[in-house]
Amino acid sequence: MKTIIVTGASSGIGKVFCENLQKNFQFDELIVIARRKENLEKLQESLPFKVKVLPLDLTNQQSFVELSNILAQEKREVQLLINCSGFGKFGKTTDVDLQTNLNMIDLNCKAIVSMCQIVLPFMVEGARIINIASVAALQPIPYIGVYGASKAFVLSYSRALNRELKSRKISVTAVCPFWTKTQFFNRAKSTEHDVISYYAVMYDAKKVVKHALKRATKRKRFALYGGTTKMMAFLARVVPTSTFLGIWNKQQKFKKKYWNK
Repeated sequence: MKTIIVTGASSGIGKVFCENLQKNFQFDELIVIARRKENLEKLQESLPFKVKVLPLDLTNQQSFVELSNILAQEKREVQLLINCSGFGKFGKTTDVDLQTNLNMIDLNCKAIVSMCQIVLPFMVEGARIINIASVAALQPIPYIGVYGASKAFVLSYSRALNRELKSRKISVTAVCPFWTKTQFFNRAKSTEHDVISYYAVMYDAKKVVKHALKRATKRKRFALYGGTTKMMAFLARVVPTSTFLGIWNKQQKFKKKYWNK
């Protein structure tokens, strides 16, 4: 059975991926993974192909045992794995509770490693992996520090894995979106201090996903949608980190009493 798997499928970029897969791939079944069962079931009802709902918490390692058992059934062949699960928090590191920061690392980093290692034995020659990283992976970003560091891990891991899997003709595409209009902000901004106030651009999720699928189809290592995104990626390579961070602080108009307390 030709299968595609999408994590973080209940909302945001993950949901948009699910809605656009038929334009790029032929498959027998889509497996959608997220914590919120009711949202996954609504998605299942809206899609015109076979969808298997798996309401799993990817910060719980038992979830991967369950997934492995399901993949072993019916001789599934995974053509595409899309790792979209993740979240971020805006705010000073000490203003975000420790458990939230650790959960961010678990979901943004450990879950992607677990998904790849669990799914790879079921992937066939010519299969693809898409991992959602971020422009925040390219430079350290104050007040999104843990999120940015977790996405830097995703980017580095994806690049290494892409080279490792070359002999199996399996490609890994790291998608590095800039600010994208999704439900990401509903959770990211729920801190005492709304420190991030300036957004250089806000891209449409459908366009980001369309570009990512096109790049993955062509087996490209990266997907950077939009002129501003590409400019930021270029500046991250050539501008000294201290200068980059200074520009970021000025853009956000951080108050000194907040920075230093």
